[in-house]
Amino acid sequence: MNEFNVTAGDEELEYIRQIAREMTSAFGIDPDEAVGRIRRFWGGQEFASKYAAMALWHKTVYSWARHIYYGGQMWWLDGAAPEPDSYP
Repeated sequence: MNEFNVTAGDEELEYIRQIAREMTSAFGIDPDEAVGRIRRFWGGQEFASKYAAMALWHKTVYSWARHIYYGGQMWWLDGAAPEPDSYP
């Protein structure tokens, strides 16, 4: 199993690693926290099939990083001031 506890092909796993890197860069969190947040969000998921991979790729790395970090709050709205989802 990989660090995210997901079933994924190489491309999908690299995409998820890019999301983790975006989280560390954008929010100043350490890599362990980024991995932990992703593991909490997607742990146990399967991204190896065509349709599961499409569900992963339907958002950008930028969008997923914010969606996971803010716990699904509407961070994209003008004037929004979302708070990070609590961790751990």
